[in-house]
Amino acid sequence: MLRDRCPDNAGANWRRFRHSGGLRALGISAAFCAVAILIVMLREDVVPYRPGQWVSQAILSRVDFSFHDKARYAEARQNARDSEPRIYKLNGDPWGDLHRDLDSLPDRLAGHKISDLPKSLQDALEATDHGGDLNSLYLAAEAKPESPLRVNFQRQVQVYISAIEAANPIIVPEDQYREERQSVVRHDVAIELQRKPKEDLYPATAFQPDDHQRMEDLRDQFKTAARIFPPDLAGRIVAFTMNTLKPSFLMDSYATTEAQNRAANQVPSNTGDRHFVATQPLIEKGSVITERDWQILRAEKEAFVASLGMAALESKLGLAGMVVLIFSVLSYYVGRFQPRIIRNPFRAVALGSLLIAMLLLAQLAAIGTGPLYVFGIAPTILVAMILAVAYDQRFAIGVATMHGVLVTAALDQGIGFFLIIWVGVLTCGFLLDEVRSRSKLVEVGGLTALAMILATIAAGAVTYERASYILDNAIYTGAAGLAVGFAVLGILPFIEKAFGITTGMTLLELADASQPLLRRLALEAPGTYNHSLQVAVLAEAAAEVVGADALLCRVAAYYHDIGKINKADYFVENQGEGHNRHIHLTPSMSFHIITGHVKDGVALAREYNLPPEVVPFIQQHHGTTLIEYFYEKAKKRHDQLGPDEPEISEQNFRYAGPKPKTREVAILMLADAAESASRTLEEPTPVALEKLVRSLAMKRLMDGQFEECDLTLRDLATIEKSLVKTLAGIYHGRIAYPSAPQQAAPTGGSAASPAA
Repeated sequence: MLRDRCPDNAGANWRRFRHSGGLRALGISAAFCAVAILIVMLREDVVPYRPGQWVSQAILSRVDFSFHDKARYAEARQNARDSEPRIYKLNGDPWGDLHRDLDSLPDRLAGHKISDLPKSLQDALEATDHGGDLNSLYLAAEAKPESPLRVNFQRQVQVYISAIEAANPIIVPEDQYREERQSVVRHDVAIELQRKPKEDLYPATAFQPDDHQRMEDLRDQFKTAARIFPPDLAGRIVAFTMNTLKPSFLMDSYATTEAQNRAANQVPSNTGDRHFVATQPLIEKGSVITERDWQILRAEKEAFVASLGMAALESKLGLAGMVVLIFSVLSYYVGRFQPRIIRNPFRAVALGSLLIAMLLLAQLAAIGTGPLYVFGIAPTILVAMILAVAYDQRFAIGVATMHGVLVTAALDQGIGFFLIIWVGVLTCGFLLDEVRSRSKLVEVGGLTALAMILATIAAGAVTYERASYILDNAIYTGAAGLAVGFAVLGILPFIEKAFGITTGMTLLELADASQPLLRRLALEAPGTYNHSLQVAVLAEAAAEVVGADALLCRVAAYYHDIGKINKADYFVENQGEGHNRHIHLTPSMSFHIITGHVKDGVALAREYNLPPEVVPFIQQHHGTTLIEYFYEKAKKRHDQLGPDEPEISEQNFRYAGPKPKTREVAILMLADAAESASRTLEEPTPVALEKLVRSLAMKRLMDGQFEECDLTLRDLATIEKSLVKTLAGIYHGRIAYPSAPQQAAPTGGSAASPAA
């Protein structure tokens, strides 16, 4: 019976959990946890070593495996290409072409000066070491084709060509031509062709243009044969021959490339295979890991994972369990310290997307050979910075620490790697308290980089890493810290939109008097504008003493009464002497006009795109307080009309609310009331101000205006003291300036001015 009478706490807790959005947040967390498990499963593709890393102990193979060395296979294919002889083709009839050129030499010279001839012909005919003039050649040029001079020159050319051709025969056996291309000659036409790397080969001796000795020998042969010509012509004929003789063979690029490709394709695909047995050293002790070594380590890990069988499944289950455990702790931590994320699914999705995206970035970077100390560390530091900006330092450090654990496990790294991440998280988390300037993020990034550099050096020294490798990693971690600082600076507007927050930098921009809405307030409701400036001073000072967001209070105070712009002259601070628009209005009509400034203010805030943090100050700065002046006026009017009139309800003359939800709004409520009421005091002495502020605070406390915010009585007392102190400073007394006696100005002078 007693058990039946006990309240159903479990059911109530479940209903409360569902009502608060916990079930929806749990589903979002489960979805992101499943994605995280899939990402972490890529750990099997991660090699925990990096090229350039020095190994203090030999790395042994855990299984027998084969590794296809692509570099060795490519090298074998290239060797096959290089060893394949080049294919050449005949270059026409070089001796016949030379014979025709020499025969036509007189015709080319006839009627022309040497300077009019082509450059190559000029060089041959003007050679200084040949001596004599060109009389014999000019005579032959001027003679008729059938004249003895021309016939004699042609005979000399014939003898000359026959002599040099006999000394340099071109041997082209008929059986060495290819059937499909009769112009192509195989490499075995002349044995010397196999050893010549140049594209063009000269007569059967296959000399090269840069083969100086062979050129000189050939020149001597040409000189011997040219003795048949007159002395003034022999040397020039030799020079002409050397300049115009064409190669006997030209390399056939197309056929050569085809032959080389066939040779490369004939290399067996297993040429680059390397076989390793278990316990065989893969990397020797004291070696530096190269790119090829890293490929071998990756092949060994793939073979090892494949050999595990069911043990691999157990490892995956353990890894998944670890991720579930981390996400469970993370979900509880979020619900414990940032319950608004549980209530707002958009914030929950934004947080989960950030964590998953940064985990994926680190995991993908670890699969390749990129610097792990940049792309493996930077994502977690970015998480810490973004959350410190969007929420608070404690929350950012906690979430980023758990993210660092997840990244360390996913990247198969040790405790040293995690400590480097953790040092960076702590540094940026503790330093990034509020962003009020662009340089703040860069400074935090620089200090985070410095802290991680020191941590990297310490971790490397503990594991006996080589100094150069430690230095490289320190540079990488420093670059990661700086890069994150600049990255957050660049994406800060997107962070504000994604998480629905407003940074100090944005608030400072809103505090600028040149903002369109503030300028409009100053022009259309100058009294309200000055009232808002005074409230901002009071609220900021009070927020500072209780540890609230002072900057938010100051900026929100500037905008809390913007709704008065629409009907500015209905509010006393904007009315001139003797001019009151409420005299001829009923109390209820005046009430609707006065309370309407809250609704109008919210509409203007949305029209001018004010941040969402400012809107609650406009809605809640009056809470559900009573407008006493018009309530009393309505009661007097009721008494005058008689008892038959319906009773005046106090609820009809209260603001619609809601009540303040945060300490900052409560502070603004008190500052607004204190500034307005203090203007009614004839003598605002400190005692009178203290009594006034105390009365206003107690009235709102007893009216239940602070029931929905976390303002304590201690905070309330501290705020009262701050308001009194600030108001006393505003209304402080001054020594009166003495008046100058009215005296007639002396002739030729001027009246004396009072002292300034």
